[in-house]
Amino acid sequence: MPKTIRAIDVLLRSASPADSRNRLLDLLLAAAAVECHVNAADSAEMVPALLRDMVIIATRVAGRGWLEANADTAAAFIALHASLRPPPLGELDDIVARLLADRFGLSAQQQPQWAAHSGW
Repeated sequence: MPKTIRAIDVLLRSASPADSRNRLLDLLLAAAAVECHVNAADSAEMVPALLRDMVIIATRVAGRGWLEANADTAAAFIALHASLRPPPLGELDDIVARLLADRFGLSAQQQPQWAAHSGW
């Protein structure tokens, strides 16, 4: 989940309200749990419950109101709610990182460090 972790890091370094920071920290912990599981298992296969947790926590970070108001922008993320099984880890990383970038207005110009390293 390198792209997601980089996006969270950028957001945590910016001035944000305490409740947003707490939600971002929850998401960071979930991403770390996914990374630890993948590294320990030496596989990209993931327990669906861990990936589902990522979706639930990312929804709280973005906010349901924002997701509803930006359904076109967040379509890939919103589709995760209806899926029986989350996508492969790399795809989930792309989707969640893009959600954070769109939700909080992260651009390549604002975050050259993570944008340059993430491949976006």
